[in-house]
Formats: sequence, C-alpha cells, structure tokens
Amino acid sequence: MKDRPLVTIVGVFAIGWGLAVAFAPELASVFSTGAIFVKLVGVLTLVQGLRVVQSRRKRDLVQAETGDPETNVTLPTPGAEFDDRLSQVHHGTRTKRFRTRKQLRRSLEASLVESITQREGCSEEQARTRLEAGDWTNDREAAAFLGGPSAPRRSWREWFRKSLGGQTEFQRRARRTADAVADYVEGDR
Repeated sequence: MKDRPLVTIVGVFAIGWGLAVAFAPELASVFSTGAIFVKLVGVLTLVQGLRVVQSRRKRDLVQAETGDPETNVTLPTPGAEFDDRLSQVHHGTRTKRFRTRKQLRRSLEASLVESITQREGCSEEQARTRLEAGDWTNDREAAAFLGGPSAPRRSWREWFRKSLGGQTEFQRRARRTADAVADYVEGDR
C-alpha cells in the first residue's frame, strides 16, 4: 500500500463497487456506467502501458548469448591425390619419372586386384590373371594399360588420334584406366 497508494485506492473502490452491485443490482442504475466505464478502462490501460514502458526503459537490455559459429572443415577432393601424382609423372629426372609412373601403375593394379577379389570372391592370383587377360572391362585402353601380353591392344590409328591431345599418352591412359577401375568398383563394366 505504501508503494502505490493511488492504484490501491482505485482497486479497493473497484472491488467494493463490484461486490455492492453483485448483492444489490439496483445500485448499477445509479451511475450510468456505459460510456464512463469504457473511458475509465481506456485511461487505466494507458496508464498501465506507460508504467510498463517506463520500467523497461530503466532496465539493462538482456540478450541471449549465442555460441561461436561452426568452422568450415575442408576435406580433400576424392581423386586429388591421384591427380597430383599424375601431374608429377613428367617432372624431375628420368629415374624419378620412371619410378612415379611405375608407382602409379602399381596403385591402379592394387586397387583393381582388391576390387576383383571382393566383387568376384576369388583369390588374389585369380584376380591378377583376370587383370592380365584384360577381361575385367570393355575399355580396350584400360585393359591394355594394366594388362599383360594377352590383353587387347589399341590400333595405330587409335593411338595416333588420341596422341594429339593436351595430355601425354601416359596421363590420358592412366586417367581412363582409373575411370574404368571406378566403373568396375561401382558395378558397371
């Protein structure tokens, strides 16, 4: 009652008037409450709204704390290592170039042998026999690149036509073989 005496007096009066009208309804006709009541409620609503606005102006603004945004994780692109190794095929000394080509061919062979053994359910020796025969793919170039002497070979016309590209013959054939190995792994032939 000490904090807001006017509000307390108005509240006590409103409760008393409500109880009086509840027990003696004829008292309601003493005052014409239609327009006065609506105006009184409007004024009280305005006063209460101003009071709330004033109390909020005096408070500090409290905001929600947000965490740090997630950092982007960069993952290597599939095949990037193969592309890097393939681009190094013609750099360095003759010995280094030869070693790089041999390692690249061996990694393709190892991938294919592992894929054949898993897909066909055969031994590693049987998979190597299929690889040398070249019957693991319909791509004659890929079969010739990894296959042995019995693998299908390209004609001279095809070799000449393919040699006029921007890549070297080895790079183009290695890419085509890698694509054929990927197709074999996915179930295409």
